[in-house]
Amino acid sequence: MHRGDRGMVTVETAFATLFLAGALALAILVGGAAFVLGQCQVTANEVARQSARGDAAAVARATADAPAGAQVVNRREGGASVVEVTWHLRLG
Repeated sequence: MHRGDRGMVTVETAFATLFLAGALALAILVGGAAFVLGQCQVTANEVARQSARGDAAAVARATADAPAGAQVVNRREGGASVVEVTWHLRLG
């Protein structure tokens, strides 16, 4: 080993560790967003179903079960119940 090469393994290990930590953080972020997306879809389905039945109390309960920070908009269009659930991902 040359004298100038001392510490190279340490530097490479440090960069690899940083890369892996970043990749793990990104995977957790994407996984969490996918989970919330699923919750939003379930909320939209339930609100639409209960709205079509005309059960206002069940619509209120389903709307309350939306993910934290989500906005639920329920409207009628041409005899159909249209539900939009919006949730914004906040970074930082």
